[in-house]
Amino acid sequence: MADNWHERNPRMLRGLHHARSGQVGILTDWRLFSPDEIAREPFEQEFAIRFDCVHYAGSFIPIDRDSFLVLSMERSKRRGAFLGAELDDVARFIEMTNTALSYAIRAQKAVTTGLVDSLSTEKTAWAWLDGHARPCHYSASFNAMVGRFFGSRNGRLAPLCGDTDGFGFLVAMAAVGEQINMSLTVANPANPADTATVRIVPLRTIARDMASRGDVLLSIEVNPIQRPSIEDILTRDYGLTKAEVRLALLIWEGNKLRSAAETERITYETARSRLKIIFNKLSVGRQADLILKMSELLKG
Repeated sequence: MADNWHERNPRMLRGLHHARSGQVGILTDWRLFSPDEIAREPFEQEFAIRFDCVHYAGSFIPIDRDSFLVLSMERSKRRGAFLGAELDDVARFIEMTNTALSYAIRAQKAVTTGLVDSLSTEKTAWAWLDGHARPCHYSASFNAMVGRFFGSRNGRLAPLCGDTDGFGFLVAMAAVGEQINMSLTVANPANPADTATVRIVPLRTIARDMASRGDVLLSIEVNPIQRPSIEDILTRDYGLTKAEVRLALLIWEGNKLRSAAETERITYETARSRLKIIFNKLSVGRQADLILKMSELLKG
């Protein structure tokens, strides 16, 4: 049902109607459409004939509440419709396939969800997505990060802050088995310093084209928050120059003003003038207050 393709396919729409109404079983062209409908439907008259798939038989195998696996056997007008004993053979084949595939799909889902849950920790969380970034299963630790780094957009997982298009491209490439070692950094919009690294690996590495995307596993690892240095704080928040920062650091480290002036290779009077400017910018009046203020800034 990717990209609502089924909405442009009359056979798919009519088959889904039957499946969702509980009439899951063998379906054929003459069971889905009347002769008049086939005669009026451009899809049946143009597309089906063009691709030599006029007659078909198939079924919709339920996977989840709103998810079906479509099994379709198609053939040309020359072979004619599926009728009689041949239709009975098709029905038996579909029933056997339904049983086998339903079991395989349930088993795959159980294995994949178990893998996602077992791989996840507080620091690194995993999720199972389809090839269009729609969630299939979140681990508990990943679910805790939804709203912090990720949100939902049209039913698809998307970063709350960062390169949304880049994330979609990363999923698409992994879904077709390409560029599987790429990573992306996402951020918490409430705290841009709170970031995480996202990596995506394919669950299936072979795909014919972009339309046949496989599912992917997504990992997200929270990065340590990088605290700004005292130099960055004094420059960014208080407007100190590089020379003023050096002098303030020397005083903070316990140097006398005269000793600090010698270290900076400036006169004592120049150091006094520079220190007064530092006092003014940090709203303090004594060297002891300057040392206390800088210690508080570093802790904060």
